[in-house]
Amino acid sequence: MLPTMNFMIRLLEKNRKQAFSILEVRGLLSVIILSLLLASCAKDPGQIGYIIQPEDSRLNVAFSDTTTIYAYSKLVDSIRSDKLSVTAFGSLRDPVFGGTTAGFYTQFILSAPGHEFPANRVLDSLVFQLSYEGYYGDTNNTLRAHTYEMLDSLEADQTYYSNKYVPVGTTDYSNYTFEPRPTDSILIYKDTINPPDTLPAALRLNLTNISTELGLKLLNASADVMEDSKSFQEYFHGLFVQSEPIYQDGVIAYFGLATGKSRLELYYREHPDSTTTIRYDYLITISTATVNKYEHNYNSASAEFKSQVINHDTTLGQQKFYAQGYGGVQSIVKFPHIQKWAREGNVAINEAKLILPGYDGDEFFDAPGQMSLLSIEEDGEGAILVDQAEGDSYFDGDYNDATNSYEFRITRYIQSLVSDTTKPNRGLYLFLYGGSVHPERFIFKGNNMGADSTGMKLEILFTDL
Repeated sequence: MLPTMNFMIRLLEKNRKQAFSILEVRGLLSVIILSLLLASCAKDPGQIGYIIQPEDSRLNVAFSDTTTIYAYSKLVDSIRSDKLSVTAFGSLRDPVFGGTTAGFYTQFILSAPGHEFPANRVLDSLVFQLSYEGYYGDTNNTLRAHTYEMLDSLEADQTYYSNKYVPVGTTDYSNYTFEPRPTDSILIYKDTINPPDTLPAALRLNLTNISTELGLKLLNASADVMEDSKSFQEYFHGLFVQSEPIYQDGVIAYFGLATGKSRLELYYREHPDSTTTIRYDYLITISTATVNKYEHNYNSASAEFKSQVINHDTTLGQQKFYAQGYGGVQSIVKFPHIQKWAREGNVAINEAKLILPGYDGDEFFDAPGQMSLLSIEEDGEGAILVDQAEGDSYFDGDYNDATNSYEFRITRYIQSLVSDTTKPNRGLYLFLYGGSVHPERFIFKGNNMGADSTGMKLEILFTDL
């Protein structure tokens, strides 16, 4: 019986092993068949719905940079120049743009209203201190400052422009020659014993070296005049400081008038026998009226510049066009045939980028840090583009030093012209951002550069809907 039992056990084990092997094979076959089914169903994601999508309804994304575009430059009448962050003084002589001079008008307020000068007072000096805030150009150039008394007043709540004219007296109280030193501190010696006072970089104009007339006028002001700043400003309207034109390169110095470091300082003694000097200050604040005055002389500008900007030969903009701060020059950029895009049917502008490269070989100090665009309205005024509301990082306009160019995204503006062919297409103003305080200038390449394909262009990425 034992042999029979062993035989039966071996038979059962053999059958069990065979049954398990069959299950394994069946499972493996199931996996293989499922994989084949999935593989046959899988398609390129881009092909999903391909068979059922009609041929004429597929979205086609394309690129174009052949849109007709042209620009030309013209003079700016003036630019607002009151209540600025810095005040400009100096002169530039540009081989292309000609000459630029900068000066300013300013009024003063009393540092201590109700101050009374002693009866036997004696004038020592009158000094106009101007605190440096930077510069543009070459500080190795020599500037000459002329200072005059204003014969008419400014109003702090009024708006003034860079061509503002205020009558002034005939006496030049400074006629001072200097090289700007905007990073050098200055030393003020009170006497031979005590150490000098160290002051931040400043220009100090002595207004009594040539004539003591203005110093005596301030020192002899009556108690009524010194009662308050309004009465004082009726008595003394302020000063006009102007630079003499320079004839090569040049420099513009920036002063912070309302920083608390710029002031008019009157030095006097209480009586003739006194050896002690007393100082009284007249201040400039953010509520004090100050106006920058800019003058451009284009007589020495290049012939090409004068033909386009002065004589209005707009065809020259195909080669180059210009922009200049301080109310000098702005350009008009136009897309005369942009609305023809509407003939292509329903087109969505994904991105429209205006590329504005600089003209090769042009070097005159630094390029402007940023440009700006405005749409031209019916009355000739500029209006903010809707694309600018997307933020500066999107709208751009910053100078790219690597490519010597500027770029703007004007997608929504271009889309509005394509979507509505009845909308006026007057073009865009191109000008320096912050041109009231920035004297820089730039020369742009036009759209007709011949073999050079690096002229200005409008790059459009679009979808044919």
